Amino acid sequence: MAGIALPLLGIVASLIVDMDRDDAPAAAAASSAPSAGSSSSDSASSGSADAASSEEPAAPTTTASASASADGTGTPAPLDPPDSPLPSASGTSTTRVDLAPPRGHGPARESSWGLTPAPCTNHEQQLIDLDTGLSRVEKEDDGRIGEPGGAELHYWPDTCTGGSDYRLRGVPNTRVGLLRADTPHTAENCRKVSNTGLPPMDLNDSGTIEQAGFVVGAAICSVTTEGSVAMATIDHIGDGGIGGEDTASGTLYVWPKTS
Repeated sequence: MAGIALPLLGIVASLIVDMDRDDAPAAAAASSAPSAGSSSSDSASSGSADAASSEEPAAPTTTASASASADGTGTPAPLDPPDSPLPSASGTSTTRVDLAPPRGHGPARESSWGLTPAPCTNHEQQLIDLDTGLSRVEKEDDGRIGEPGGAELHYWPDTCTGGSDYRLRGVPNTRVGLLRADTPHTAENCRKVSNTGLPPMDLNDSGTIEQAGFVVGAAICSVTTEGSVAMATIDHIGDGGIGGEDTASGTLYVWPKTS
């Protein structure tokens, strides 16, 4: 009996060892299954994130936003509106002029005119031709004019007792008048007021010239010695002469006579 029992024990022990060996790979596989599932899930999650990142654009960086600002604050600087009008300078006229020519006259020519006297101690007077806007200077003789030479305006020092004693008037025997600032600036109105005359005015006396209507926005009008209608707009009045003498300047419109 002892001889039979020993071989049987050996067989049973071999079976138990074989069963343990068969169970070890299964246990190992079972224990590694969750890890594999986790890895698969992570891969899927990573793939989804990569897909999402490839589909969504990257948000702009702070540096890019700041570069759009002129002052570095990150807020885009506003643009100036196109064709912004500049503010008018002090003493500049904004009066509109109707350039339609009167009957018997051609289209308007445009140039400039001005009163820019020398110091009265030079004993000079200025004569302005409203056909061209050109001025010339001659020796002053107590307001008398030797030869008008086609001029319509006369600017001369009256007494030379101060820096601003010049007088302005229309040259005698010419048709010169003043078109008020609130009167429509047309060639026809200019021709009408040229018959009213322009008496001597002290441009340094603001009360007198304002009462007369010699202000920014008004105009000196003339039917010139050549028959043209001339409108010299008063765009600026000041004391810009060399010795503080009064000055005036503006735009000159001339409708030349055609018939």
